[in-house]
Amino acid sequence: MPDIDDDCRAIAKQIERENPEWIVIFGVFTRQYICIPRFPAPPGTIVVAQYPDAVSPRMREVERLLPPETKKGEA
Repeated sequence: MPDIDDDCRAIAKQIERENPEWIVIFGVFTRQYICIPRFPAPPGTIVVAQYPDAVSPRMREVERLLPPETKKGEA
């Protein structure tokens, strides 16, 4: 029988491959996808989603809201 946590971790890895500016993990206790930016961002900036389809739109929203000098590794 397949392990649902393994499936969710595989989805997290795929999301991270598609969004290399972010670290993506699946929290087996919280049952949520947690995303941490690899680029300079204000302390505490994270994206959390219960469903994988919500992750990428939330990442784009964070990226859109950041000042230009903090985006994509620019300092």
